[in-house]
Amino acid sequence: MTTPSSTTRTDPPLAADEATTLVAFLDYHRDTLRLKTEGLTAEQLGRRLPPSTLT
Repeated sequence: MTTPSSTTRTDPPLAADEATTLVAFLDYHRDTLRLKTEGLTAEQLGRRLPPSTLT
């Protein structure tokens, strides 16, 4: 695993029209996924995890 960069997320706006809010939330969650998976190898990204027994 490599060292992740110092990329940050931009919070979605508190007041905006529907389309702007939707795009901002999608961008926020895309950035979150990118930050959490940054630095993983192709093997690590492709690994399947067993289901959790937690509810």
